Parts: sequence; C-alpha cells; structure tokens
Amino acid sequence: MKTTIILFVTTTFVFLGIELFGQNDNKWNGWRGPGRDGRVSGFTVPETWPGQLNRKWLQTVGLGDASPVLFEGRIYLHTRKNDSETALCIDAETGRIIWEEVNNPAPEVTGGAASHPGPRSTPAIAGGRVFNLGAGGNFTCRDTQTGQLIWRNDEYTDEVPQFFVACSPLVLDNKVIVHLGGKEKGTVVAFSLSDGSKIWELKGESSTYSSPILMRTYDNLLVVQGENDLLGISVDKGELLWKFNTPTSQRFYNSSTPVISGKTVYIAGQGTGMRALGVERENNGFVVKEAWVNPEAGVSFNTPVIKDGFLYANDARFGNIFCVNAQSGATAWIDTTKHNRFASLLDLGAIMATLPATGQLIFYKPESSAYHEVMAYKVAETEVYAHPVFAGNRIFVKDKENLICWEF
Repeated sequence: MKTTIILFVTTTFVFLGIELFGQNDNKWNGWRGPGRDGRVSGFTVPETWPGQLNRKWLQTVGLGDASPVLFEGRIYLHTRKNDSETALCIDAETGRIIWEEVNNPAPEVTGGAASHPGPRSTPAIAGGRVFNLGAGGNFTCRDTQTGQLIWRNDEYTDEVPQFFVACSPLVLDNKVIVHLGGKEKGTVVAFSLSDGSKIWELKGESSTYSSPILMRTYDNLLVVQGENDLLGISVDKGELLWKFNTPTSQRFYNSSTPVISGKTVYIAGQGTGMRALGVERENNGFVVKEAWVNPEAGVSFNTPVIKDGFLYANDARFGNIFCVNAQSGATAWIDTTKHNRFASLLDLGAIMATLPATGQLIFYKPESSAYHEVMAYKVAETEVYAHPVFAGNRIFVKDKENLICWEF
C-alpha cells in the first residue's frame, strides 16, 4: 500500500450533497464538464459575431495536454515543468498564478508517446480538493485554496499503458475513481476522497486512454472502456456487472470516453466505427445488446457529443466534422473540410463548437440536414490537445505551454 496521508491538514470536509452534475458559468470541474458530456450552460450566441476574439491574458504554465478546469473563479491545471509534473491554480480573471506545487518527478516518456510526455489527465474538483493523475500513474489530492498536499498514491506506477496514462478521475459521492495500471495489471480503483484509502479495486481489466463515466439511468452503474472490453461496474462495491467485447483493429486503441443517453451507450474508435449498445436490467443482472453499428463513423482522439438525437464528432481519418443519427446509426452528413483527428467538441446550446489540434475554434449549427459553419477563430499558435473551457463570454485555451483567456 503506497498511499501517503498528510496528517497535519486541518481543513474540515463534509461530503454531504456534493453537487457533481449541476452546471453554471463558474463550474467546469472535470473532464468534459460537470456531466462529462461536453454540455456548456450560460453561453449566449453573439447577435453579431466579431471578426476576432480579444485576448484578455496569457500565462505560461508548462507543457502537457491535460485540460484546464474551472471552479469558483479559479483555473486548475496539471502540467510538466522541467523534470516535474506540477499542479497549478490560476486566477481566472487576471491569469495570475495563485499557487504552484510539484506533484512528482515526471516519468521518462519514450516511444510513440515521447512527443506528448504529458500529463494528459484532466484534474477533478470536489469538496475543496483537486485530484491530479500523472502520466506515470502518480495520483495526488491537494487543497484547492492553498495547494497543500492532503494525500497521494503511488501504488500503481509500476505499469502504465503503452502511451502512458490519460484517464481522467471521476468523483462520485465519497469516491474518486480511476483506471490505473496497464495491459497486464490494469485495475479500476475507487479511492476515498477524504484520505486516499482504497474503497474497492477491480483487477484484471487492461487500461486504455478513455475515462470512466456514470450511467445515471442506473445510478449505481459505472461504465469504463478497457483495452478490449466495455465494462459495467458497481459504483458501491466495484463488482463487475457486465462486460461487452470491443476489440480494436491492429495498431489502434480505445481513447474515446463512452457517451451515454438514457439506457444507451455509444462507443467509437479507430478502425471500428461507432456503435450503440442498449443496456437493460434482466432479473438480477444486466443484458447488453448491440442496437446498431456504423463502420464509417469512427473517431481517433475525440469524444462525440450527443444533442437532440444526433451525435457530432471528428472522424478518425482526417478530422472531418460529421453527424450521425443516434437512433438509427445512419450518417446524416460529413463535412468536406479536413481538420485534425484530435478535437474537443462542445454543446453550447444554440451552437456547437469544435477545437481541433490546429487551434482553429469552429462554431457551427446543430443541424441534422447539413453542415452549417457560422464562424471560426484562431485561438492558439501551437497545437492544442487540451479541452477548452467556456465561461460566460470567455474561453480558456491551453496550448503547448500557455493558458490563454479569450473573450467576445
């Protein structure tokens, strides 16, 4: 057991009624937002789109592809500075660094991942704490106000996926859940928010680059994409409730987070297209059946967004934006413009947004009849592999080593 608890922390935490899925302009507290679904509240479509955005501030924060998160006027980041993985807290209004703390020595990232040494995992915020997962599997919990270390766990650092860790932590009730290890020692783990002790672990499930998500129709059902299987896991006890085989094509990997709507799970990958799986209770267990598969609607390094019965994403080959009917699986349209296989997608209400790695932020209408681009802005001079954060009339973008605040 390699969990270290910092005993001199005096802050009191009460884990009663922590609201994890409420949405407001000042709360983007984890991977893809409060619901892990890319939905943004509070964005008002401009009556007249400006010719360019105003850059309010820029702060150099370090390397890495981990996405920023926003909570109560502060931006939290996990980056690589020199030879260390570092946690940062930044004033969202001014860009001033409030605190900065070294989490752990940065791992030596080799092979195909060397050009993106991480960290890649988006922090999670809950109960006055920020949780950071490093590229080598080091897991830390810090006080959001001071940056003081509360606990850490280094137990699962002896094995990582081929391209190192990319899973983002998920907070549910009094637990923070991550998929650690690698091909041989993959383990889904639930840690206690308060002290980092293990509540449960599910061993033997090879990890990948996806992140876990809650299926809210069944409030005790955690959905996790493994290397070769989609898993249904009990949130309370960590029991494997069901498994559905999702093999990848040669040299391709599962990196997209499952998309959930009601009792349906949508999964997409490289070389495998997109498919819909229906999850139903039967007797004392679950039955999972494939509803449809669209072999042409695959993705590489992005997670689709579902809106009004349609799925929007960037395709696995050239990053073209496309739309799929969520009921039938039929492709509604695919745009002809090539972007990048990596992209972040957002539902802003009356408008959709996509930020490919090119740094070109694209706004388009959520229409199933045809692609209708409204506006595009250049928001970074280097490639962008982190998810942007929208808050009111501002957009926070993490490029190669800077955090930039743009505003309309």
